[in-house]
Amino acid sequence: AIALFVIITFALAAAALGTLNKRFNDLEKKLVTTTTPISTTTNSTPSGSLASILAETVRMQDLLIHLKQFESFARENGNTRAIGTAGFAQTVNYIENQLKTNSYSQLQVIRETFPIQNFSIKGDPILSWSSNGKTENFTYSTNLSRTDFTYANYTAAINLTIYELVQVKNYGCNKDDYANTTGKAVLIMAGGTCTYAEKGELAATKNVSALLFYNHGSTTSSLAPATFRLRQANILPALSLSYAAGRSLFNLLNSSNSVNVTLEIQRENYGTFDVHNICAHTVDGNSTKTIMVGSHSDSVPAGPGINDNGSGSAANLVLALNLARLYSSNSYSKYPYRIRFCWWGGEEIGLTGAIYHVQQAQNSSTPDDLKLFNNLINLNYDMLGSPNYIFGIYNGSSAKAGTSQKAINGSIRVSEAFRNWFNSQNLPWDYTDFSGRSDYGPFLAAGIAAGGLFSGGDGTKTETQRDIYEAKLGQGYGGLPGATYDPCYHKTCDTLKNIDQFGYLKMVQAAAYMLEFLGNQTDLVTWLYPDGRPTQIQLPEDYFPNSDYYV
Repeated sequence: AIALFVIITFALAAAALGTLNKRFNDLEKKLVTTTTPISTTTNSTPSGSLASILAETVRMQDLLIHLKQFESFARENGNTRAIGTAGFAQTVNYIENQLKTNSYSQLQVIRETFPIQNFSIKGDPILSWSSNGKTENFTYSTNLSRTDFTYANYTAAINLTIYELVQVKNYGCNKDDYANTTGKAVLIMAGGTCTYAEKGELAATKNVSALLFYNHGSTTSSLAPATFRLRQANILPALSLSYAAGRSLFNLLNSSNSVNVTLEIQRENYGTFDVHNICAHTVDGNSTKTIMVGSHSDSVPAGPGINDNGSGSAANLVLALNLARLYSSNSYSKYPYRIRFCWWGGEEIGLTGAIYHVQQAQNSSTPDDLKLFNNLINLNYDMLGSPNYIFGIYNGSSAKAGTSQKAINGSIRVSEAFRNWFNSQNLPWDYTDFSGRSDYGPFLAAGIAAGGLFSGGDGTKTETQRDIYEAKLGQGYGGLPGATYDPCYHKTCDTLKNIDQFGYLKMVQAAAYMLEFLGNQTDLVTWLYPDGRPTQIQLPEDYFPNSDYYV
């Protein structure tokens, strides 16, 4: 009965959003007919209502051309554009060809290639405990709401083996927490000031034999086993337990002299496969002062990913090609800064493409013009066309504790500039979390200011948001309260029909405005970093939240 209720509720929400999309798109048709034609007269006094010549060049029909291509790549290849699939390879090749073959494009295009481990879990993992002559098995299911445990992404394999179990002190974020754990399985609670990946690395340095993480249970969403990834280089078998399963072991350890666990994890290894980033930069502008615009090009395996993140990929491509077209004219003043556009691969398995780029840019052997410190700002566009959308602006002030304050200050300035544009257009807006859950994360962790836009994923639109949006956009245009921003998030239905064209166009125009606004700053370094640039750089992977699938 509950399952039927959920299905009916989802269907009704989808139908309502379909109606809303039609109304929004009817409104967009009226807006498109009044849009000021592309102008290349000057960039000091932009014409039109968008306060930006580059923004005035953004047309829905150009965005749709790319989105239709992305959808066709998925449709022809198992309805996915996930890394390791032909759909992803065709997406990357298409982006690269668009950048290289347009006659007006003088962009320098670079393909970065990096390996990803390819494996699957063979059969069902096994976990049981024994203490004081009693043995009990934990239940495994692929349904997280019904299972006692699941495996950690990048777990090592282990044949059926018995280990003594010990509780790690605190949250396992310090080496001292792993006293007397050598050769044993350790029980570690989620949380603390470090990631699961960090805990795994610390445990390995103490010669721990196996990892049993359990969720903290402080909210209803943290009762089931957490999904997360360890480092690709992880050498320890690792399982993720539900709060109830973890607490049962915790209680056993506190009431018994000895607890043993038996576990087995079998992996089917397929070697590695290559994943690609595509970057393209202007030949003009100071290469030591670079504005980076990024989006990820892969989808999840479960769907074609047209909103997540075909919408960001297409937006980035239109920005790059339109800027190249303007640069090819003699009447559009080129920015004093180099502009680099990047399409990251492997975001959905943990920001792997962006991490790889940041790590390579930190290497001493990297050419000077490609050094990480050359990047002044990272603008990130991940999900811009959600059907129950918000005009979401990354809230620079909500960055993770430990992030460079100088980078936060610059990020706040970018947030405010976005906010000012939406206000000038009489459009509503929301601040969204700046948690590092997309590809700007490793750049922000390295002390580089960041900003971007987000139309909403699996969160829920509130009645207050609906009312605010209706007050700005008109009665019936505020969206559906109580429904998720994108009901097709990470699902097979994330197709072109899932895109709200009105909201999407406004988001891409905002992105175009921001690029031109920053590009025309006389002294962008001082504007972003009035107190100087940060000098201490964190390890990029230490910044991220833990999830198999990111935004």
